[in-house]
Amino acid sequence: MKVKDIMNPVVYKIDENKSLGDILKVMKNEGIKRVFIENSNNKIIGVVSYRDLVDLLMTMSMLELLNISKNIGSTAKKEILKINQNEDIIEGAKIMVHGDVSALLVVDDNNNPVGVLSQTDLLRSIIKESKNK
Repeated sequence: MKVKDIMNPVVYKIDENKSLGDILKVMKNEGIKRVFIENSNNKIIGVVSYRDLVDLLMTMSMLELLNISKNIGSTAKKEILKINQNEDIIEGAKIMVHGDVSALLVVDDNNNPVGVLSQTDLLRSIIKESKNK
């Protein structure tokens, strides 16, 4: 099965100049666990996951927590693990395990973002396949 068959075609993005508070609101309002960070040229330059935010918040002082306007661009992970939409989903699972991440940015043949492949997408496909047997 191909990545494009099970991926989520929505890529949630936020401007690099937004604050941690802004990203928390997006995650809560959209019910998502990661947001990709884009620069003024609409190029994805990083990613922030729920786990990243928890780690960051646990290291912040009380004063920093009260002023949660820190620029998200400086916090985002710059290494974005990607997979081509035409790859097999098993390859996506391998990348996630080796990279210790819960999702991958899915790109087309021109390296344009076209979706997100998450662990949940993989699990749903396994459950669906098991029901078809």
